[in-house]
Amino acid sequence: MDVLLFAGFLGSGKTTLILSLARRAAASGSRICVIVNEIGEVGIDGEALRMGDLEVRELTAGCICCQIGPDLVRTLRNLEERYQPGLVIIEASGVATPGGVLEALHHYPVKSVTGIQTVTVVDSTRFVALREVLTPLIEAQIRGADLIVVTKVDEATGAEVEAAKKAVELLAPGIPVFAVDATDDATLAVLAAGLIPEEVRA
Repeated sequence: MDVLLFAGFLGSGKTTLILSLARRAAASGSRICVIVNEIGEVGIDGEALRMGDLEVRELTAGCICCQIGPDLVRTLRNLEERYQPGLVIIEASGVATPGGVLEALHHYPVKSVTGIQTVTVVDSTRFVALREVLTPLIEAQIRGADLIVVTKVDEATGAEVEAAKKAVELLAPGIPVFAVDATDDATLAVLAAGLIPEEVRA
């Protein structure tokens, strides 16, 4: 069971990206499950993902990187027992860092997890403003990624996209940076090919 962990501040485009990737993987007949960590009583993102006919579990009692790590592990084990998914996609809350979630998973290991890849989603239209007021969080999300996706390039100006990409590359040198337009199927297909394991896509 492979795990894709998505981090990124609220409104960065995580749910839209996850839905697109999950549909592509599911189209091949693979079993895909999604775990959504929303802090609050109403899981809006969970409802959006259920519209994609995916098996979705919501964790709303706290943040998976610091408060409810054991709940995340129990959910992963339950999904493995009931569905034997090839891929589990975790959408972390907007205030979670990849390092915090990975620490929880390493502290309470799930034997069936064969690989974990972390993806941080960066909103190009708000990156500069968010970094100014949430510096430690935004930078920790970026530095903890295996791959960074700069979103909303169709909404941002060219200068905003370039500023976000350059800042990300300085914060996380050597980490692949991918700029996407959520409406561009060709770009999303390339991204999916890099993120979704071949055995899941097959």
